[in-house]
Amino acid sequence: MDQPKSAAKEANTLDLKQIRQIVALMAENDLSYFHFEQEGSKIELRRGSDFETAKSLLKYLPSGSASAPAYALPAAPISAAPPISAPSVEVAPEAAGPAITSPMVGTFYLASAPGETPFVKIGDQVDENTTVCIIEAMKVMNEIKAETRGVVARLLAVDGKPVQYGQPLFELKA
Repeated sequence: MDQPKSAAKEANTLDLKQIRQIVALMAENDLSYFHFEQEGSKIELRRGSDFETAKSLLKYLPSGSASAPAYALPAAPISAAPPISAPSVEVAPEAAGPAITSPMVGTFYLASAPGETPFVKIGDQVDENTTVCIIEAMKVMNEIKAETRGVVARLLAVDGKPVQYGQPLFELKA
């Protein structure tokens, strides 16, 4: 037996309770974007600020500006749900020498598995093809290469903690 049109339409829409569950899952999994579309229904949720927009605005700041904190992204509330605060991210000081930076947003790992030997340690020589860490993004483990030559002088990221695009991970001595 066919459902009446209004009942079928309601079955394809998300109610406020479902939206709040999605927002909670976004917070638990540190997701900043959610998009769902099905048979004419569409929902798009964002947490934090739009990184690309913020990045494009940075080019208008004078170089060497100390007024803007590095990697601070304010939390933006989602209108259909209660506000969510952005997770706290420990950010190490800027690198003084050449640095290996994060090519993506994700979770930083020094080793391939807990308890395993780290890919690199302070004092290790690295070159363009040396794997220095793993960044997990959307359940995918991405091996990160040094892409430069040098000696690891300092570790600037915290093992198992989130990192942002462009964030220095290691400081090198040339």
